[in-house]
Amino acid sequence: MKRRNIHFLLLIFLLNILAGCIRAYYTPDIVLKENGQPCISIPRSEDMLRTNRSINITSTDIYQTSTRSYLSEKYYPEKQYYVKAQECIDFNYHFQNDITYDIAFTSEEKGKGGTSWIATIRIVKDKEGNSQLLIGNEANSDDVN
Repeated sequence: MKRRNIHFLLLIFLLNILAGCIRAYYTPDIVLKENGQPCISIPRSEDMLRTNRSINITSTDIYQTSTRSYLSEKYYPEKQYYVKAQECIDFNYHFQNDITYDIAFTSEEKGKGGTSWIATIRIVKDKEGNSQLLIGNEANSDDVN
């Protein structure tokens, strides 16, 4: 009986680990650069061993939420586009203030499948006129300073 309980607990533990490791998408790091444009990058935590390895970007997408339209879609099927963790990904797009964007990109590492990265962002000006980056639910909120 005791052995059966240990096996059952071990099975639950393993299932929890597997469920926690499988995600549909990941959230990139996003910061506002001095020029008021976002720097969207793969988080440093994805390079756990700090090997500073290159990661291939296979596609980038920018979607304007309010008009429900794609503003930019780029695919890199033949031309390889490599970045390292915390290196800004070139979306080649000028983001405007007070517009909510859904941004996405797909990365691929040798020997692994693709990883989808998705975030919602909006750049707003505060009362002093400084640019401020809103991410996730904040970006969808109409209640901004």
